[in-house]
Amino acid sequence: MQKIIEAGVEPNVVSYNSLIYACGRRGDVQSAEKWVTEMESRGLTARVTTYTAVVDACAKASDVVRAEKWMERMLASNIEPNVVSYSAMIDACAKAGDPARAERWQRKMIENGVQPNAHSFSAVINACAKAGDVITATQYLAQMQQAGVSADVVVFSSVLDACAKAGNTDRAKQVFQQMRASGIQPNVVSYAAFARPFAHRGDWAKVEQLKKDMITDGLSMNAYFLYALLLAYASARPRQADRAEAAFREACTQEVEVNKHVVTVLARAVGRSRCQQLMQESQHGKDTGDIKLHRQRKSHINSLSREQ
Repeated sequence: MQKIIEAGVEPNVVSYNSLIYACGRRGDVQSAEKWVTEMESRGLTARVTTYTAVVDACAKASDVVRAEKWMERMLASNIEPNVVSYSAMIDACAKAGDPARAERWQRKMIENGVQPNAHSFSAVINACAKAGDVITATQYLAQMQQAGVSADVVVFSSVLDACAKAGNTDRAKQVFQQMRASGIQPNVVSYAAFARPFAHRGDWAKVEQLKKDMITDGLSMNAYFLYALLLAYASARPRQADRAEAAFREACTQEVEVNKHVVTVLARAVGRSRCQQLMQESQHGKDTGDIKLHRQRKSHINSLSREQ
């Protein structure tokens, strides 16, 4: 942009939109707003894409108040927001953990004659999921299907996540079966979300069965599912320390990522001292060339030691 101006070439709306969009991708709201102001100072009129890029920047920064300010400014300029604009606004509400606000913007979109799409439905379902509002999340899933908009694995996983947060195993079963009936193949994220409400109840037998189903579907365990499995063993009464240790060893042989959440729940399942021993053993058994993973695990052990 600086080179364009230095060359004596007058930038146009497309030039500014590209720059504002770049700022938006980074969640740099201040810079995005600065370029809108400069664009307008040059006598250029902002378009719906311009405002949408700023709203998206606000969403990435989880600044829902600022996002609403730009949506209202767009409307005040007699520029009609499109479905992408509304989806960005709803996404800002989701990141702020405000499902009521997300629903309000969803209704406003429909009232203004803008047809919701998979992205907008996904955004409002995600907002409900973050708040653990499983009832509203499933209602929007039903509305989505009634509107003829196909739900994908991401949408179903969001609803399963809401079930997990609410600890609603019955609803989780219904949603998972519905996903299967819709011809959508669950991914490892879906399985992990489905397993979590059972894990919190200590129903390790159910989580183990889900692991077998997941493998049958050709999926490999990742850190999210490993966390759910270890959580089930830690929450069981009596605690299943031996099973947790065996699951952790198996995961290490499969080179599953061992993040801080996995380490924390492993400590709950087997005790802190045994957890440290297992982490050290997993380091020694790992190829010494894998420096990055070695450092990660060492960091987790040191963190565990400080907590003790």
